[in-house]
Amino acid sequence: MNKTELRNTILSAIELPHIGKNEMTLSANGGVQTQEIQSAIDALSAAGGGTLTLQPGVYHTGALHLKSGVELHLASAGTVVRFVTDELAKNYPLVFCHWEASPCYNYSALLYACDAHDIAVTGDGVFDGGADAEHWWSWHHQVERSWSENKPDLQQPARKALRDMNLNGVPVEERVFGEGHCLRPNFFQPIRCQRVLLQGVTFQNSPMWQLNPILCRSVVVDGVTLSSHGPNNDGCDPESCDGVWIRNCRFDTGDDCVSLKSGRDRDGREANAPCRNILIENNEFADGHGGVALGSEMSGGIYNVLACGNRFSSPNLTYALRLKTNARRGGAVEHIMLCDSVMEHVHGAAIHGTMLYEDGRNGDSLPVFRDITIENITAHGGDYGIFLEAFPEVPITGLVLRNITIDGVYQCLRSMNWQDAVVENVTINGKRFPRPDRVRVLGVPCAGGTVAAAAECCGASEPLRFHWRCSPDGVAWRSCGEGETLTLPSDARLVQVEALDPAGESALSCCYKVLQQSVESPAARLCCRGMLNKVELDGSAKPVTRQELAWMLFPLANQSLTVPVLPDTDDPAARYAAANAFLALKEGRFVPQGTITRQEMATVAMQACGVNYRNASSTMPVCADAARVADNYGTNAARALYFGFMELDENGCFGPDKLVSRAEAVEILNRVADFAGL
Repeated sequence: MNKTELRNTILSAIELPHIGKNEMTLSANGGVQTQEIQSAIDALSAAGGGTLTLQPGVYHTGALHLKSGVELHLASAGTVVRFVTDELAKNYPLVFCHWEASPCYNYSALLYACDAHDIAVTGDGVFDGGADAEHWWSWHHQVERSWSENKPDLQQPARKALRDMNLNGVPVEERVFGEGHCLRPNFFQPIRCQRVLLQGVTFQNSPMWQLNPILCRSVVVDGVTLSSHGPNNDGCDPESCDGVWIRNCRFDTGDDCVSLKSGRDRDGREANAPCRNILIENNEFADGHGGVALGSEMSGGIYNVLACGNRFSSPNLTYALRLKTNARRGGAVEHIMLCDSVMEHVHGAAIHGTMLYEDGRNGDSLPVFRDITIENITAHGGDYGIFLEAFPEVPITGLVLRNITIDGVYQCLRSMNWQDAVVENVTINGKRFPRPDRVRVLGVPCAGGTVAAAAECCGASEPLRFHWRCSPDGVAWRSCGEGETLTLPSDARLVQVEALDPAGESALSCCYKVLQQSVESPAARLCCRGMLNKVELDGSAKPVTRQELAWMLFPLANQSLTVPVLPDTDDPAARYAAANAFLALKEGRFVPQGTITRQEMATVAMQACGVNYRNASSTMPVCADAARVADNYGTNAARALYFGFMELDENGCFGPDKLVSRAEAVEILNRVADFAGL
């Protein structure tokens, strides 16, 4: 269906709440007013519903439970409802809830409702959750960057326990958390409610996700400001809802701004309750991981989503549109349209989708990305323009990219496992797409030997042509053949291949050094790509030094970055390795003769392979010694194994603390360079 039809379909599923005619008013008295406010809500609901107005002032309270037919109205911008952060078990008693899309019993959400209908929260005032570095947020250390510190995560044991209960089918009644378990409550969580309205108010300083309607029908979030920068401080996360309208809001968050969800893993598949009929329009997205995100808890599927007329305004926004799932989640993302939007600046990618989020390929429930249209988009900045990848078993189908202009990005496109994509009037960094990409020479070029060409071209319906050229000295170049293979002239010292599509668009590979002897080895492959000076590895069993590694990584670096001044070396390779975060500085120093462990090498590989995954929660690789892998290296270790950059030993162990030898570094970086298209 087209945009108008999709919008009308969504709006037909949405109805505003019917609030009773009774009225009550409360004033701030300076003390904790939980019982006073709750009693007024209960009385209004029992009388058939009505509006409870909180006059200007500061109200201190614990959890408030909204009831059918009641509107909680904040009279003015001077009305502040501040949630207390002491006596947590008393102020936030155990209730049935969902935590990261898994049902359980935990601390009550600050604003909570279950099995209610016709509820509203309105006005110009502020709900302050009271979370900060000492309250709530300190329970979780979020791994934000590849070289994040490995700090204790107080939440992790309970989170793992709940995930295990989910996967093992433990009855919900036995999933009891709360005091002593460090699972932070969400700010506003209505469960199985009908006709819910949030309008005008501001939410700030949330312990966890801010708005999380679950299994609700007809939810409207209108003109709301969401400002909270703690860990997992998502803005609005509708979960397994039918009919949600998010409009005229401002998101400034510590995680995804809007994230659509539909249950996690086994729980989500058994419930089979999709999130569907979602309209997201005329919002401003400032800071956050993803602007409009779909997943990662999406085991029940996400259908019929229209995001249009939105503005993405902050350079601190990682992705504007974000799809994230894995083989443990499963679920389908289908009938999605992002259109008519401006992305003033993003620092990750305008469009980003991956099936390798968190658990990656470690599971048997393959997800699906299908029928996704992105059109009429202008964007600036980021590591990538468009980054969309899927598993080869379940390629992206029905993808339409139309009327898109993106500039100021480091890499234009990653198109992994797209099937019959429609790419029309797409320009990235001034280049028209579809066009050839990732052009490379396969094998080890040697005098008189034969090499082959490879390239990709998303959306092209006809095969590419290849044109070869070589040089005896790096100055004079001449044409030396056409076709996918080439027998190298005996005087060739450098070789390069150009790929051309039927529309005349072309792209060149890098220059490859032609070796004088035929040697098929990882070292020879690195040598021909300029990543190693000679094929023979002296002392190959010795631990590789950080300086040696920096020189191998040098051709993979983004050399347009500003390089830092290092106190212990002025070597250019070291400075570029630091600028590209290939290697972490140690207390501001590069430590050229330092060594590197295998778990550190996994992060080196993922930083250098050209595929950047930001903001992924820690997960552990599947190996016999997973308990020895540090949390801050776990996700990259798992991905390095999935991509084949690294391998387990004969005992199924990763060996996180084992030092990487020169020979092993060459083998790993050879695979990384192949993946990166060098």
